[in-house]
Amino acid sequence: MRAFPVVSLLLIPLLCSCAATMDRAEVQAARLGAPTLSAAEECPDGIDARSLPRYPQDALRSRTEGWVVVAVELSSDGQVLSRRIDSEKPSGVFSQAALDSVDTNAFSRSSGTRKCKMLYTFGLDE
Repeated sequence: MRAFPVVSLLLIPLLCSCAATMDRAEVQAARLGAPTLSAAEECPDGIDARSLPRYPQDALRSRTEGWVVVAVELSSDGQVLSRRIDSEKPSGVFSQAALDSVDTNAFSRSSGTRKCKMLYTFGLDE
């Protein structure tokens, strides 16, 4: 009977830290005021290897934060057919970094062409 409280005391911080880690991107997106993509719009389930964008040096120096939504069209073999900025804030600051990241992702094959969106957030840890 005494083992239960000890085990639960050890597991609670572990479970809380896992939940916090999983939601970090969502928390940052909310803090930055980024839009929420529906599950039907998102690309992540079709990504074999995701490339993280590089934080632009000018934005880093000026401590500018923001987000970019990129609309992507993929071929059945996972090649990027087109990509364009769907929305962003602030305008023009992070768009090239997001587009470059899309170009270096490895997308999964599928039964046909598909369209999806990718949200990139650019936040500085305080």
